Amino acid sequence: MHIGALLLAVVMAVSAGCAGPADLLSQVMVREPPADYAQEADGFRYARSLLSPQEQALYDQIAAGVAEQAEVIEGLYPDSDMLRNAVQAIDRDYPEFFWFTGSGKIETTLLAKRPMKASYRPNYRMDRAARSELQAQINAWESACLAGLPAGATDYDKALYVYRYIIDHADYQTVEDNAITHIMVDGQGLCGCYAKTAQYLLNRMGVDCAYISGTAGGEAHAWNLIWPDGVPCWMDVTWGDPVFEGGDPNEEPAFEYFGITTADLLRNHTLDETVPVPECVSEDYNYFRRTGLYFETYDEAAVLEAMVRTLSAGEDRVCLRFSDAAWPQATHLLIDQGGIHQLLRAAAEQAGARSPGESLWYSKNEPFCVLTVKMAQ
Repeated sequence: MHIGALLLAVVMAVSAGCAGPADLLSQVMVREPPADYAQEADGFRYARSLLSPQEQALYDQIAAGVAEQAEVIEGLYPDSDMLRNAVQAIDRDYPEFFWFTGSGKIETTLLAKRPMKASYRPNYRMDRAARSELQAQINAWESACLAGLPAGATDYDKALYVYRYIIDHADYQTVEDNAITHIMVDGQGLCGCYAKTAQYLLNRMGVDCAYISGTAGGEAHAWNLIWPDGVPCWMDVTWGDPVFEGGDPNEEPAFEYFGITTADLLRNHTLDETVPVPECVSEDYNYFRRTGLYFETYDEAAVLEAMVRTLSAGEDRVCLRFSDAAWPQATHLLIDQGGIHQLLRAAAEQAGARSPGESLWYSKNEPFCVLTVKMAQ
């Protein structure tokens, strides 16, 4: 994950001829952006929404220049803090600006030690020709993705589809930056690439999605805040990818990290203070609750029914989530005492699926109280 640093340069204004101070000021000084600036954003731009109206005005000026891949963006109000805030927000909000590094150089013109105007020189990863070529590949990848989205998909369906699609079409690998091209062209990338690709796709599908950073597992990390039907919840595509944990790329995603609350997220993630975020409290988009695979208490009959339903759908893997209170009893009865074998055999018989035999594979996600059971091959 990377947010490029901004460099600050100062250019001294040199007066010529006999112009007086008032004339020089009128020629050089850029007016402060209006405090009541209210231009609408061009789509969902979460980081922009957190800026002051004046910062939003600068954000819009700079974003327009970056979109055109301008070498220098002139006529900016010379407030370095506001300019930095605007650029960092653009880097978070525009995954489609894959040619922009998120860094650049602010140049300020002074007159009698007073800032008069500023310009911004963005740093770009590529020239226009390379950008055009990569854009065509991104468009083709996006079209292939959207072709599989069912008609009439709900916001929940769209978010889950994107979650699964990225995991199925990407592997976690170290790359030099967080550009979406790593996933959408090369099929591999870092957590920031996963998060920006999800942001790019969901915003284009009409599901509000933001890029969020913090730490997870003790390391810098990035994931997404999504608003299906306007309700905020968390989604971490990277941690849902079995390859991230060194697993088989053919394995199903880990759904613990889809549609979760802030309380769940904080089980193993930490938010930084870069941008304020809402408290996510709704369980309505939690995968396990939505699919009937969540259990407040341990109920053998209910667990058996969930297994039958899963195996009847052709799956060979059953994922069950229990409440914190039910987890110790569930793992004791199912794992320590071997009850999972009996239940899985009974479920396979009722579902008309092959019997698991004497061996099976299971894993436990202790922080999320998730038990995954798979028939041995």
